Amino acid sequence: MTQAVPLWHAMRALGAGTLLITGRCQKDEAPFDMASSGIPILTPDSIKANSEGLLLLPELSNHLPWLGDQRIKRQLTELLAVSQPDVVHTHTSKAGWLGRQAAFSARVPVVAHTFHGHVLRDYFGPIRSHLLANLERRLARRTNLLFTISDSCATELSELGIADHKRFHVVPPAVRSWPSVDRAVARQQLGVVDDQFLVACIGRLVPIKRVDHFAEAVQIAPWLFGHVFGDGPDAPRLQRHYRDLRRLTFHGVNHSVRSLLPAFDALVLTSIREGLPLVAVEAFEAKVPVVGYDVPGVCDVLAAGCGVLVPEQQGPKGLVAALQRLRADSILHSQCITNGLAGRARCLPENVASILLATYQAARG
Repeated sequence: MTQAVPLWHAMRALGAGTLLITGRCQKDEAPFDMASSGIPILTPDSIKANSEGLLLLPELSNHLPWLGDQRIKRQLTELLAVSQPDVVHTHTSKAGWLGRQAAFSARVPVVAHTFHGHVLRDYFGPIRSHLLANLERRLARRTNLLFTISDSCATELSELGIADHKRFHVVPPAVRSWPSVDRAVARQQLGVVDDQFLVACIGRLVPIKRVDHFAEAVQIAPWLFGHVFGDGPDAPRLQRHYRDLRRLTFHGVNHSVRSLLPAFDALVLTSIREGLPLVAVEAFEAKVPVVGYDVPGVCDVLAAGCGVLVPEQQGPKGLVAALQRLRADSILHSQCITNGLAGRARCLPENVASILLATYQAARG
């Protein structure tokens, strides 16, 4: 929703109305405040042809096992038959599977899907991954437009046989701007002293994020003070294992984390892979350098000098070395900020909306 809401407004400014259908959040996901979205809230009974607004379907979620999926698919098909959209564009795995099937059934002229990453490697065992990949291949054959938010994501999906690489349109994610906050104010809100070298790790605490690497980097370098924002199944283990590391603070989910970003000297990305990390784009806007492993998604967002890439095999020691370079080299620090701001501009909602709308119109003919 962090991308869908600004895109809704950007599309409307371009004269394209959108019916945004969303499901409910899981317990360890940040809740979405529908009332503050600035989008009219709709109900299923209020949907008519060309409806524009936001519709919440509580039955739609990423919960596993996916019980009741056929019922939700029928409901989506009925909603699409009534609203009569020219384009259905789905996001996330489950919504992509159900939404595209519903769009096919409702005979929507253009069906599109964006891969913001994928769950076909490193998430599930080989059998489930194989089954999910087969499902994605079948859906891709019938989908008019396939989007990814990074070229490395397109490359991985192509290697997995989902579709030929040339079928993927690489379009960056839409990230809205927000009011800037002074570094001193942000540090005061965190309750830290000004001479501390602060590094942040932001995201769900799950194995693929490798937050252990961030904690180990802080443990190695006595001059580093680490702050972890997020929650997830790995949280209890991490907090227990690093409870004696006084320079590491776990904040849990913090909905104001973007306003705290200016307090930090660097954002650190330790994931095994990403689609394209939105938090890096947010760090660019906050003029915070980014350090991350040279892995899919991260290498895309930090290309063209937008940050410092670390060979994955160097591990936490490599992260510390990169952070030390940032700390000591003011020219490198300035270059990362300048290049990051240029990278951030590509993700402005109005720019992303223009690209998407032109692609839809070309597909429609």
